[in-house]
Amino acid sequence: MTSDVIAIDGPAASGKSTVARNLSEALGIPYINTGSLYRAVAWKLRKNALDPDTVSPEEVDRILADTRISYEKPAPDAPPDIRIDGVFPGQELRSADIASGASKVATMPNVRAWLLDLQRGMAKLGRIVMEGRDIGTAVFPDARFKFFLTASPMVRARRRLAQSGETVDGATLESVARDIAARDEQDSRRAVAPLKRAEDAVLVDNSEWESHQTLQFMLDKIKEKETMEKETVLNYRVPYADTDQMGVVYYANYLKYFEMFRSEMLIDAGLSYLQMEKEGIALPVIEAVCRYKSSAHFEDRLTITGRVAEAKGVRVKIECEVRCGVRLLADGYTVHACMDMKNNRPTRVPPALLKLLK
Repeated sequence: MTSDVIAIDGPAASGKSTVARNLSEALGIPYINTGSLYRAVAWKLRKNALDPDTVSPEEVDRILADTRISYEKPAPDAPPDIRIDGVFPGQELRSADIASGASKVATMPNVRAWLLDLQRGMAKLGRIVMEGRDIGTAVFPDARFKFFLTASPMVRARRRLAQSGETVDGATLESVARDIAARDEQDSRRAVAPLKRAEDAVLVDNSEWESHQTLQFMLDKIKEKETMEKETVLNYRVPYADTDQMGVVYYANYLKYFEMFRSEMLIDAGLSYLQMEKEGIALPVIEAVCRYKSSAHFEDRLTITGRVAEAKGVRVKIECEVRCGVRLLADGYTVHACMDMKNNRPTRVPPALLKLLK
């Protein structure tokens, strides 16, 4: 089952938090910063006078058993923030000391297992934006949308240096770049859920982009995927004119139903027949197959569905099904030649139509 999660992964200072927050605001959905969850554990250890570098697994288990973490609003008009045992640490979680501690606790299997249940439980909120380093690979491998953000090492170092409280006093661009490289090495080599790009994640290198450009790119990718996943369902009530003397839908009308569906599917994809003709492209039928399974009658409610089954070279194959309730009435397909109307010759299938191919 696919989780309705927008998973954003990437190394430190790649812009994950900024774009995740912007996506959250643009889409009106919750935003979960999983890095803050690891910072919360490091903060709790520090509050109990425990050093993340030397703490034992048993001591960590004892602390976790007495820890409650949630995302809540500190005030009615404030955005949700990390709450730990009834306290909102706020900027304390952004200190360089806590950031270093978070990097250490993120390598602990018992911490990752404890937070995994917490993170997955947040999917019950509905569609959410969640960012971290293993969201698309370990936390939500079934996420509907996956992005992997990155940027050049020097760009990331400049960003981190510009963030208040994220670096120690006296830090330089070179020292921050070294720290980031060390963090990348640690995250990518850790035994549990290492930092890596999910195979199906969209790579976003935002080295030369402003934050609004990164946001727009990701919004476009989300919209594109939603369009591709959208299933066109044409509902149709059989009129008297579609039936023969026996009150049964005339067999040739099923090909008309196929054509009605094709028209709706292309409109949903933003590429109507009218738009294609304006661009000088036609899709004449060169083959049609219809297999009849059961009869439809006057005033039956039909549902017609289908998909682009093949798009190669100049040919497009579109499959269709016609049902009345759960009863299959007919299925089949049409094959089309993509034609350049101006030169009256075959041409390659338009990219927008290729995107419909599953």
